[in-house]
Amino acid sequence: MESILFGIVWIILSAIGEWAGRILINHNPLYYTASNIGVMVEQAFDFILVVLIPIFAFVVLTFIWTMVRFHVKKGEKPELPQHWARSNRWFVGIWVLGSIVVNVLFVLHPTTSATEQFFAMETPSAPQNRHALVVDVTARQWEWIFSYPQYGLVQTVNQNGQDLLEVPVGRPVELVLRSYDPYHTYDQYVDVIHSFWVPSWGVKEDVIPGETRILYITPTKITSFAQNPMSRVQCAEVCGPGHPWMEAPLNVVSASQFQSWIAQEKALQSNQG
Repeated sequence: MESILFGIVWIILSAIGEWAGRILINHNPLYYTASNIGVMVEQAFDFILVVLIPIFAFVVLTFIWTMVRFHVKKGEKPELPQHWARSNRWFVGIWVLGSIVVNVLFVLHPTTSATEQFFAMETPSAPQNRHALVVDVTARQWEWIFSYPQYGLVQTVNQNGQDLLEVPVGRPVELVLRSYDPYHTYDQYVDVIHSFWVPSWGVKEDVIPGETRILYITPTKITSFAQNPMSRVQCAEVCGPGHPWMEAPLNVVSASQFQSWIAQEKALQSNQG
């Protein structure tokens, strides 16, 4: 009877936890994903959360149930069965087998399946990446510089003179990440390690001196730093005293707005030249 009551309470707590988890998934302001990779990361986290909620409820309920059920007042000497776990091999076996199954499940999905999807998305020869917009991203103390070689733009900035990354929605973007500036005389080994992080895109990639790394991503939402602070480029690797301020706004716009912006940047660059 006691085990049946425990099971009922566990099912109720698991159902409440799944309901609360669904609210977290659907209404959490930190769940702001605006890229194909971000959606994949979010789905992986959601799957793990849904599976682990009943396990978490079971463990917590076991602790609380044990403290209440076997509570002993000072001076009492209760008669309890000895070596309960050893005599209940079915419980131990189910617990061990269940742990193995859950761990194997997480290795297969989302770990292996998501990794396979990610590698397929990051292949340069993939059909969706053949006509990608190329953006050279330069990380240096303590600034992000964005260049668009396909349009002849060396450095793009906003009206305030701050470096700006602007891309069209729905179009694959090839981000060429370096920790030195290929358009100016600059020793490629003089800088330090930085990390390219866009919270709304769900990506973070280290930028290492002397290396060139390629990251493909497709924005899925029209957004901007003014609309949501998670739409920004932020350094996520401690790189010196200016690290906390090493950030740049991100704008994801429509295709027509992007072409207009490119024209404005070209005009601005010509005037400065």
